[in-house]
Amino acid sequence: MTIRKILSVITLLAGAYLFWEGLSAVLLIVGRGSPLSDALLQPPTSIIRLVGAALVVIGSLLVFVGQRWGHWSILIGTVLIVLLAALMAAAGTDISMWRSEAIAGGLLSLLTGLLLTRFRR
Repeated sequence: MTIRKILSVITLLAGAYLFWEGLSAVLLIVGRGSPLSDALLQPPTSIIRLVGAALVVIGSLLVFVGQRWGHWSILIGTVLIVLLAALMAAAGTDISMWRSEAIAGGLLSLLTGLLLTRFRR
């Protein structure tokens, strides 16, 4: 297995973790009786987290199978996750709400940089 594939698997795991974390929050809110639209859009943090994580997961799978444009999907997803963490921090949200996005965003930024520059075909 090449370094590129190993990096794509690590990126996939980070994206899957973020997706599951976002999905479980949405399911919890819906389970308490709120409509799905409120869970996703009030505030829109859940939809941004889910879209960003889904792009990371899809891009990681594409990189793993050798598609060249999968890197760009990972990049867009990473930018969304980093932007989400920055906006939540700037809004004064409690750190427990955005800590995982900040940590995963840093890890994804590193992995994305490596995939885009160093280990390209």
